[in-house]
Amino acid sequence: MIVRQPARAGFAHKTFVISACLDLLNKSDTCHLSGQCLEAEFYSWIAYGEGIYTVNSTLVGTSSNLTASSSGGAARNSSTFSDTAVAIATEIAENEIAHVRYLRQALTAAGATAVPCPSLALSPAIFTAAATAAVSALNDTIATNTSATAFNPYSSDAAFYLGAYIFEDVGVTAYKGAVKVLQSQAYATIAAGIEAVEAGHAAIIRYQLYQIASSDTGLYLNSGDAITFETAVTAINALRDALGGTSSSSVESPLTRTPTAVSGVTIASPGPDLFAADANSVAFTRIPKQVLDIVYFGSYTTPGMS
Repeated sequence: MIVRQPARAGFAHKTFVISACLDLLNKSDTCHLSGQCLEAEFYSWIAYGEGIYTVNSTLVGTSSNLTASSSGGAARNSSTFSDTAVAIATEIAENEIAHVRYLRQALTAAGATAVPCPSLALSPAIFTAAATAAVSALNDTIATNTSATAFNPYSSDAAFYLGAYIFEDVGVTAYKGAVKVLQSQAYATIAAGIEAVEAGHAAIIRYQLYQIASSDTGLYLNSGDAITFETAVTAINALRDALGGTSSSSVESPLTRTPTAVSGVTIASPGPDLFAADANSVAFTRIPKQVLDIVYFGSYTTPGMS
């Protein structure tokens, strides 16, 4: 999920921010365009078997380093994807592409710089590196003496949902934080509208993962214990907290929760935790620097995944 720089990789060659986003605290509007490029690229590969440059080359902007194959994305394994998963990926891809197009047009109309999409790194190898880092955040390691040692989000429904989870909650918290720093009320209105749609994406991905929470991912800890999807979500949460500096006051929600008791009513427990929200049911907030620390897998000034 990172944006990467030429010699070091995260989920994107310039790691989720490009030059304009380095002026992040004042340019959250253009930075979020880069984030939408990232999500649009990932979902396009799942939905269409091609990246957004091939879908429509104007989406990436002028002088973008994002080409037809540079992100390392892959077509989904059609034999292991259900119609439901494809339908979910397709609608989210349409939404993310629309967000890229809309933000690019809005920024241009306002006289701002509609930055080109950054180079992105979305290969199975990058996702495997992210999985390794997430398990490390739980003070453990992925076993290498088993048949499955890699994580490929293009391989199955379940793997796709877990790969998507890496992005979705971060996007919601990023837009919530952007409202505080956006200089234009018009941009803030756009950000709030996009945040609502992104929250829907996050919720549907969370629900799909909840349905398979106790299933094995196919990966194992060195202890020999299987890594379930619930454990994987916990690991991703721990990694994002650590990278964003929010470990002591988490802005993450687990995959399951205990519903509030109501006298005389029987409520199944545990239930799904569909929304990344605080005790007041208000979306968590990350400031732009925290978002970049996460997508860089290190400091916002220095990508940490190589």
